[in-house]
Amino acid sequence: MQLQDHFQDFVSDPKHRRIYEREALAFEASELISGLMEDQKISKTELAGLIGSSKSHITQLLSGSRNMTMHTLADLAFVLGHKIELKPAPLVAVASWLDTEDQCGRGYFEGWEGLHSLAYKSSDSQDPGQPRPWGSVEECLPAVA
Repeated sequence: MQLQDHFQDFVSDPKHRRIYEREALAFEASELISGLMEDQKISKTELAGLIGSSKSHITQLLSGSRNMTMHTLADLAFVLGHKIELKPAPLVAVASWLDTEDQCGRGYFEGWEGLHSLAYKSSDSQDPGQPRPWGSVEECLPAVA
């Protein structure tokens, strides 16, 4: 059995899928904050100072070793000059970065960096006038029933 088959078996179990969705959301939040920091050239030490925290706390939040609350996420976004908007999306088939090897010819697809882009194939695509936050990958996603 291939690794991507193990992944699909894992997420086909509702209990495991719930864990996957929770971790994917936490990962996406961390990546969002990290991206804002990178865009603004703000270090973890500077961000910690802006919210009255320590660099180690910021590191733990962004690495996923400490749970980021909604309040902390809002605070981090606020001091970076942004707000977080939530939007529900129906659960659809999950595609893993492993699935892109044959579809895109990119093999590993830059590993876990591609996971947040490929975690969901939304049935309601984003406004075509708006750039996708992590690049356009829909054409690389296999059709998963």
